[in-house]
Amino acid sequence: MGNEIVYKLAHTELAGVQTLPKQASAVKILSLHGWLDNAASFSNLSPHLANFSHVALDLAGHGLSQHRPAGSFYHLWDYVLDMVSILNQSKQSVWLIGHSMGGAVAMLVASIVPDKVRGLIVLDNMGPLTGTPDDRVVTLHRAIHKMTKHRLDRQTSYGSKEEMVIARMEGFTPLSNAASRLLVERGAKQNAEGVWTWRHDGKLTFPSPFRMDEASVTSFIKEIKCPTLALIANDGIYKNNPSLVEARAAQFPWIKLKWLDGNHHFHLESDTCLSVAVEIQQFIDLN
Repeated sequence: MGNEIVYKLAHTELAGVQTLPKQASAVKILSLHGWLDNAASFSNLSPHLANFSHVALDLAGHGLSQHRPAGSFYHLWDYVLDMVSILNQSKQSVWLIGHSMGGAVAMLVASIVPDKVRGLIVLDNMGPLTGTPDDRVVTLHRAIHKMTKHRLDRQTSYGSKEEMVIARMEGFTPLSNAASRLLVERGAKQNAEGVWTWRHDGKLTFPSPFRMDEASVTSFIKEIKCPTLALIANDGIYKNNPSLVEARAAQFPWIKLKWLDGNHHFHLESDTCLSVAVEIQQFIDLN
């Protein structure tokens, strides 16, 4: 897929996979995966973007990146700090590609450091999940309750990597065996006793203690000045809520919205990743 790369930040270290073009390219892409995925989420997409310099990142707590310390958690704004810290290491602006949760992070980053983001591409995502003021007491109570019950030594274990592949296929969104296997290869580890566990931090499963309301999300979207491409999966998370997609799209200063065949991981599945790549390639070439 590429070469391993590590970003050493003031507060953490993040891993990723870097793919360089045969000929030097002025276009740099930084890709952010979804919740509980890792850099392998872009394994099948990256070869189709071979003309560009491409880094697929492991977000904090995922893949080979460091976990947050005990007592620290994983909120969207924490990921934003990580991304801005990476972008500040270079004077060159980048194209941000974000899938699912990574798309929400990429949108927030694009809104607050527009000079660092040349363009934005979101895959089956139209921004952060929202809540209403009336929900906030219950939301915070649920999150804090789970946080206080957390035990560092409590991990789901598996007898084989194959069991993990099947478990990932049957996760929050369905995956093919081949797509699941790519994520598991980077996201699994085996101990000395032969037991398999996930590499990701168990704290990632905590519910968010706070969700922005729709007006707050709108405020961020309106500050995204760069060219934006939103590719939405016909069989993805917005399948039954196209009105939200249209409403969010209408708030962008500059966006191209397109629905494509495939499931939530249409950029990873072998039968749909090419169509996603073609749209991305064309959009970058035109902008």
